[in-house]
Amino acid sequence: MARHPPIIDRALTIADIVDHEEPLLDELEGMFLVSSGRSERISPAAVARDTELSREAATDLFRQLLQVEAIQRETYEAELVDTQCRVDPTRTREIFERTQQSIRTLAAHEKRVPTTEVTPLVTFPDDPAFSGSTPASFDMEGLLSSLASQVKRTEREIVLLSPFFEGDGLGRLADVLLDALDRGVELTIVTRYLADSESHNHDVIESFMERASERGVASEITLVDYTVWEDTTPIGKQRQDGENPQFTLHAKVMLFDSRAAYVGSANVTDYGFNRYLELGVLLEGATVTAFRDLCEFLLDSDGAVTVEL
Repeated sequence: MARHPPIIDRALTIADIVDHEEPLLDELEGMFLVSSGRSERISPAAVARDTELSREAATDLFRQLLQVEAIQRETYEAELVDTQCRVDPTRTREIFERTQQSIRTLAAHEKRVPTTEVTPLVTFPDDPAFSGSTPASFDMEGLLSSLASQVKRTEREIVLLSPFFEGDGLGRLADVLLDALDRGVELTIVTRYLADSESHNHDVIESFMERASERGVASEITLVDYTVWEDTTPIGKQRQDGENPQFTLHAKVMLFDSRAAYVGSANVTDYGFNRYLELGVLLEGATVTAFRDLCEFLLDSDGAVTVEL
């Protein structure tokens, strides 16, 4: 009795090829079985022409089917993409059924164990060595463009934590933030030294608030100072150019609804968005909840003081 190659690994690979889409898998199975029933031959090029699969993906599918003897090549004279193949209907049904089971098993697992998508983000330094580089060169995305895109997608709330703000840096996000406020999105900014009217953060955010007032959306913004001083620190020294605070924040986090979170090294400055080497990640999925919970805990703490500008 002939022994066929194991198919479980091939089934998982085929599931990836069809992007775990059962309707596409059903369509492909139908094409192969119809070809077999009519004693016709089938090629990757024909599959790519008649389905949403690319020629490369269709060729990869045929490679997997060849491994489990669901199809047989008619000739080796042409490249696989243009080669006509005979279909074994029994093996074809078996591999497609196993692939369907794999897709459903993986989907059920994802429901039980939520996953997180992680996108690496980068700002390149103002260094000639990086002049020919793009984020894609390192399989990353641009930091500023990714943040702007997330702001545009936000429907309810943005929470922005950053220890330092600078006019040109905030200016690079100001327009999309103001547009979000126009849509009814609430914005919470958490930083340090905001209660110090002579601090740089105060000046920058005050200018942003003036623009928000002109748009009639200032009421959608909450400003929070998280700078806590020792009880023995004189009032006159509780300033950016005074003594060091007892504790404050150094985290750089940006939350978009409860859907996505940026965590990284960049402050909201021109250096962070345009001139320094900054790295971070955009998280989408289950892990975002942890950052959301931490931000809520921070905002409920005694050290978080709401400031009116």
